[in-house]
Amino acid sequence: MPMKLSSRAYDLYQNFSKPGCAVCRMTLESVHGHLDSTVYEYITKPPTHEALRAARGFCPNHAWHIQEQLNAGAFGIAVLYEGVLRHLTRDMGSPNPQGGKKQVAQAQNAFKPQGECPACVHQRTVEEHLLRNLLEHFDQAEFAEGYRQSAGLCLPHLRQVLELQGDPNRKALLLAMQHEIWTRLQADLEEFIRKHDHRFAKEPLSDTEGTSPRRVIEQLAGAREIR
Repeated sequence: MPMKLSSRAYDLYQNFSKPGCAVCRMTLESVHGHLDSTVYEYITKPPTHEALRAARGFCPNHAWHIQEQLNAGAFGIAVLYEGVLRHLTRDMGSPNPQGGKKQVAQAQNAFKPQGECPACVHQRTVEEHLLRNLLEHFDQAEFAEGYRQSAGLCLPHLRQVLELQGDPNRKALLLAMQHEIWTRLQADLEEFIRKHDHRFAKEPLSDTEGTSPRRVIEQLAGAREIR
């Protein structure tokens, strides 16, 4: 019987065959697209500026993503952040060396974010949607088997999916498969360690053994830039 998957679940299934946590990968791709649209398409939209001013700019992670990963985004950055800085300097008043506690208090209030980083909001929405779709389709054998053959979820996303409302039996099946995935990874790490012993140094590392130190970081911390 063919699988009946939502478009999100199908994308997850397609990503199971790729390295690392599928939810991390798809979330990062979505956040990159969101930031790209913000810098190139929505810089003239008042709600974009209002949200960014309230947050006092993007969080460090997403601000550096824009700076380093969006080609030729300097104009968009300038337009977005000029407004942030203009409102920030306006709200902190006109500091002077004799301003005392009142001046400091005004600046402290001005520096406090009044809203969350817009990219963080987008990221959280995407993560939850992906995890809900994963859990909702885990009763389909072919989908679940695709997960079993994958790198599974990273630990942060595994925590998140267990906190969602959903069928506990599906969660139990997911946990059993994740245990199998991590057991395989642990075995690769053990072999990596063993083959670094001078007595066994001539034994070649397999591909999975050789990548196991990096993969265990990805498994327990999540993909780079996801947090």
